[in-house]
Amino acid sequence: MRIVLLLTAAAATLSLAACGSKEPEAPALENNVVEMPEDLTPVNETPPAENLTNEVTPAAPPPAFTDDEQMRDDADATGLTARLPRSDTEAPVANEAAER
Repeated sequence: MRIVLLLTAAAATLSLAACGSKEPEAPALENNVVEMPEDLTPVNETPPAENLTNEVTPAAPPPAFTDDEQMRDDADATGLTARLPRSDTEAPVANEAAER
């Protein structure tokens, strides 16, 4: 019984101690911005660039393909024209792309 009474008193004391404390107020923020003096301002001392010309020769135009040639080339590149034999004894059929 004494233990229950002692624990109850301790719990009440802790509860009152936690409720009664207030957090200290934060100090007011100040604006600490200082302007840089003129004599400390960095100066760009690099010499100006020489008169450069930006001349580029145009690249050669890509070879012209017909729509059918382009479709076959794309299909060969993605492996969509691969032909497999129907049985294990037959030899695989060569792609048209390998013949070119």
